[in-house]
Amino acid sequence: MKIGVKTYTDEKFLEFFENSADFFEVQAIQGKDYSFLKKFSQPIVIHSEHQLWGVDISDETKKEFNLKSINFARKIADSFGAKKIIVHPGGSISDKSIENTINFLNEINDERILIENLPEFWVGSSVENIKEILKKTKVGFCFDLNHAISYAVSSKKDILEIVKEFLKLKPTHFHIGGQKFVNKKEIDHLSLNEFDWDWKKILSLYPKNADLTLETTMDIKEVEGDVELIREIISKLPIRK
Repeated sequence: MKIGVKTYTDEKFLEFFENSADFFEVQAIQGKDYSFLKKFSQPIVIHSEHQLWGVDISDETKKEFNLKSINFARKIADSFGAKKIIVHPGGSISDKSIENTINFLNEINDERILIENLPEFWVGSSVENIKEILKKTKVGFCFDLNHAISYAVSSKKDILEIVKEFLKLKPTHFHIGGQKFVNKKEIDHLSLNEFDWDWKKILSLYPKNADLTLETTMDIKEVEGDVELIREIISKLPIRK
């Protein structure tokens, strides 16, 4: 397995992990300068803007806004040879949300795009949603473990069974992070040691060549500990043929 770290626009953060991370994932935020990425030899993975920036590809009324955002991400990917562009399916809930998402992705027609499963009951939260999007487009799949756990808990489904069902869709990229439920309230993007489940049991289900982005904190020292911890866990996984 290969381990990547993620940042928004923090050059110093990436410099710190230049010798310990296998790749970098970067959030493509419009108006930001990413020329500093030229100094790194690691492969770059791009994550496009999402709901936090008002982007929602399942909402047809925001089509031009969404296009501007995704095209910026594609431009950054072009500049640094990124082979993966991770995209959220959307947040609007309507009878046409999945249809709008599929139509948007087909209009873009970029095979670098990986659709990411989302938490709770958003568009793309269920295995069925992601399966339909993959079937009707040419995009790939980024499996977000924490979003899957959120969906499983919200829908009262078995977590390991949901993970197994998502893995059957053959994701080509993976997001993992710490996650806890305190008084039934979810807290995520924590360090990996703050996790309510068994990392070894979950990661033993993953393909041995998985690319794992650590979506944990933005604190360099904590992420350094996460990189060391995940490598130790991986080293103890059963060897699969």
